[in-house]
Amino acid sequence: MPWRWNAGRSSCFCPPTTRPRASPPFAPSASLNSGGASMGQPVDIAGVAGAGTMGRGIAHLLARSGIRTILYDTQDGMAERAKATILADIGQRIARGKSTEAEREACARNIVIAGTVQGMAPAHLVIEAIIETLEAKAELFQALEAVCAANCLFATNTSSLSVEAIARTIQRPQRFAGLHFFNPAPLMKLVEVVAGPQTEAGVTERLSGLVKTLGKQPVEVGDSPGFLVNRCARPFYGEALQLLEDGVTDAATIDMCLTSSGGFPLGPFELIDLVGVDINLAATTSVWQGFDQSPRFKPSPLLEDMKAAGRLGRKTGSGFFTYPRQDNVLAGENHISTANELKRQLETRTGVAVHLSDGRTARELSADSRQPVIVLDRQIGQWRGPVSLAFAQHDLRDADIQSIALQAKSLGVELHEVTDTPGLVFLRVAAMLVNEAAFAFEQGLATTAGIDTALKLGLNFRHGPHEMLEALGLPAVSNTLERCGRTHPSGRYDACPALADFAEDATTKR
Repeated sequence: MPWRWNAGRSSCFCPPTTRPRASPPFAPSASLNSGGASMGQPVDIAGVAGAGTMGRGIAHLLARSGIRTILYDTQDGMAERAKATILADIGQRIARGKSTEAEREACARNIVIAGTVQGMAPAHLVIEAIIETLEAKAELFQALEAVCAANCLFATNTSSLSVEAIARTIQRPQRFAGLHFFNPAPLMKLVEVVAGPQTEAGVTERLSGLVKTLGKQPVEVGDSPGFLVNRCARPFYGEALQLLEDGVTDAATIDMCLTSSGGFPLGPFELIDLVGVDINLAATTSVWQGFDQSPRFKPSPLLEDMKAAGRLGRKTGSGFFTYPRQDNVLAGENHISTANELKRQLETRTGVAVHLSDGRTARELSADSRQPVIVLDRQIGQWRGPVSLAFAQHDLRDADIQSIALQAKSLGVELHEVTDTPGLVFLRVAAMLVNEAAFAFEQGLATTAGIDTALKLGLNFRHGPHEMLEALGLPAVSNTLERCGRTHPSGRYDACPALADFAEDATTKR
């Protein structure tokens, strides 16, 4: 069921720096005490309810860290199969030199199977990873409250439901929080720690401590649709889809330009195909409905059409691309490392003004300078090897365009002409990522450093949105949003009122 969250500063989240100090965080120890965890007691026994992909990964992570882990699932034999899969997976990693026999022995020893919910009674902490319905989760936690000690901590791994909504269904909401792992849990570094409105500050602090003992990076975030990562990731997909709908260029070019200019490991369309068109659409729809159908998150009709046609990505053999797919690998050497260096090289040509995109279109710049203009997309960091870069032009002759493209190619840069649009490809997507991060910051969901850390670890982004803002500059981001808003006046591109404050914070408090 979709859930809603009021705009403005979150009433259910207090930034970590303002929380009162609590007792020491979790740390695995040798003793095995039943009866739950007091606020200062380490968690030696953890329960995991749900033995599917996420539950199995969380159990693996806990057990290899030395924590006795009680694994429970309502489906007969599911928990036993999950344990067997964990041990088999470790065996395969041992064969590849990626794991050790000690890890396999720890998991074999520490994972115990509970045949009924009563078997979870000794746990100091229970993490839920079951089906994403409020009714099922409420029923489970009510059953757990009946058998676990009064000071047992409960956590949900939900990615789409409100922590507050689940907490309202239990008797001890002050000992309840979100603990959102990313798949696969043993490998992904990030865990979102989510406080509900009644969660005691010491609970989230101790959960963050536990996450650190597991070798992961906790980020304390507020209870908002999509939490932090899933919410702030939406523009990466949504704006790429809008570029495609607007006819700016094709999906393959968007992917190539974004991976080159932004250092993203995969382009948005390749990633949608990998995860599944239906899965991406469901995640976007959940956040959109959670924000009262805000135009910032409106699902793309392209995804809806593809889902209806059964083109779900790799799992069906076709999505934005057809599989198996032959990768478009650029050949040659790169002789420059930034778009600014390319600009300086191209500026040697007479009669053509060369600009790095600042949100203004080539037509607009040409009218100001009264000469032909080429606008290069922005990029951050340094190029590593041959790259793709979007450009737009106004009033250039075909011969000049071809000559410029050849000159760029000789330097290791493949230029792709796109429709003359504000921000071109990377700057436009980056502006939307920055803007959504600014909304999250304004609403108190996380610190500036926390937002960057979350997106870099949760999505494998090379640069967080605050780092993007520092590199691109506030004027370029603001110009892009304002000019896109002229052609799409739905409110999608409305700048966050605190964008300037967000930029100052990103610069001075990192």
